[in-house]
Amino acid sequence: MADYYPVLKRAISSLPSGSGEARRAVTEKARVALLRQLRPYNPPLSPSDIADQRVALEDCIRRVEAEVAGVVEETGGE
Repeated sequence: MADYYPVLKRAISSLPSGSGEARRAVTEKARVALLRQLRPYNPPLSPSDIADQRVALEDCIRRVEAEVAGVVEETGGE
């Protein structure tokens, strides 16, 4: 299973504005890119394999968002 965390963390960290809107745009692009990469596999991936990868990405998104929330709480707001 791919580790999406480093790529996602780097993308979020490099945003000029760490706003929720900017982070949501990055995570939505990641979701679209993941599906775009998984669909053309030959032989095709099973629906459960695709679901597993989507869950892995969502777990990383939650982890990064939790880290950002911790930073926001420590600094007194977003």
